[in-house]
Amino acid sequence: MRDRELRLNSVSRYAKESPLFILEEHGHCEVPAGCGGVVLRWRDPLAGIPLRIRLHAAGECRMLLDGAEPPSARPVVPYGEHVLACTVAEVDPAYIALMFAAVYGPGDSHVDSTPEPAGETSILSTVDGTWRWSSTEPADDAWTRTGFDDTGWAPMELRAEHRPPEGTGWDQAGYQVRQLGELGAVGLGVPDGTGPIWVRKTFRLAPDGAIDGSAASATDGSAASAIDGSADGGAAR
Repeated sequence: MRDRELRLNSVSRYAKESPLFILEEHGHCEVPAGCGGVVLRWRDPLAGIPLRIRLHAAGECRMLLDGAEPPSARPVVPYGEHVLACTVAEVDPAYIALMFAAVYGPGDSHVDSTPEPAGETSILSTVDGTWRWSSTEPADDAWTRTGFDDTGWAPMELRAEHRPPEGTGWDQAGYQVRQLGELGAVGLGVPDGTGPIWVRKTFRLAPDGAIDGSAASATDGSAASAIDGSADGGAAR
């Protein structure tokens, strides 16, 4: 007899499961159902990985994934090679210009999945040479897609400090940096200039959880188009 045998006067008869799809329960004050409500969604695990994106930038930042704005802060990213492209309007060489994390795995406070993810997939900003930047505006949008030759672009450098807030108000940037640091991301900066800068990161997602592109890690077991300082959304590292 099945453990989930239906019983009289029990809501278990409304329970759903599938051998092919993952059932996601989204519960957050910002979902259409509102506080106390949930949104249910069936997801095809063969379609890709839903990465929750978080981003901190020194100034206004436009982020593209494969040349297009992500449809949400938790887009389903197909398996294969991808390019993350960011344009940061203003930077200070002394401070963090960009910090990024895109994560999928157990422990998401906003989403319960059935079955739960067996491990974590993350894309994290780190000093490994795969986060490359240029102060020269690209001639076209080819830099936002695969196949672009970025060997002439310089690798970003480690930066530990963010720009201090003006006045005595709440340090929003500090909050964002701490959250990203807890996910494993590190701050990246540039040696000179004030901006704008163009940043490019390539990575590859594989169905078996493997991620190519250094600083992409996996353990097996809107974003907004214009972002003033941060976009919350989750990473091959």
